Amino acid sequence: MALSMSAKTRALNVKRRSGAPVSIGRHATLPSRSVITRARLEWPDPQLIESVKAEFPDKGVATIEECRALYSNLGYTYLDVRPKLEIDEVGMFKGAVHIPLKISKKMYDRETNTKSIHKEDNPDFINQVKKKFPKPDTPLMIGCSDGKAYSIDALEALDAAGYTCLVGMRGGYYAWIKVFDNNLRRRRGDGYTEDWSKEEGDSCGIHSTGAGFEKVDPVDYWIPPKF
Repeated sequence: MALSMSAKTRALNVKRRSGAPVSIGRHATLPSRSVITRARLEWPDPQLIESVKAEFPDKGVATIEECRALYSNLGYTYLDVRPKLEIDEVGMFKGAVHIPLKISKKMYDRETNTKSIHKEDNPDFINQVKKKFPKPDTPLMIGCSDGKAYSIDALEALDAAGYTCLVGMRGGYYAWIKVFDNNLRRRRGDGYTEDWSKEEGDSCGIHSTGAGFEKVDPVDYWIPPKF
């Protein structure tokens, strides 16, 4: 099915921000300093939340910090489209909804005496999404393993099915888990976390968790598996 012009634009945004090759015109301009500065903001900075509210879903693809604002402040549901095999072996963050775009199975190859992964399309993907989210304007944040393996195809399929509020997660679950754990707590390798909970005084101070340099997060050394 041919994509509409708006769908093509969103698909291009997904491919551009996810790292997939796209052609760039000779008149392209670099991001403004304000855009670069905003990209360094961390959730739950109010400035970040306001900019995310203004820019999405039109922007198409969100950074991990932007995704956290979409999920925690702006009513988006994180739709994880990885195969169940990957979820079982790697994990999924608390609150996400899992509907696989592909079905993966480990199969034994007698010739090589090894196990390989066989993938096939999930023929009920759209119907399962519609059953879970019957309203086409439901805000959905789409993520896979790395933001490219399944997300682009899922976004295009959902757009063609009539969903109108779609955002892709740049870097996918593997990027998310580097920043937040599965209980949505921010990872801080130096043992410090930011506190935005106070309304007066020290509104965004940095407070020690007591771990300091002795704290080592295993995710820092984690090598994502390939499926």
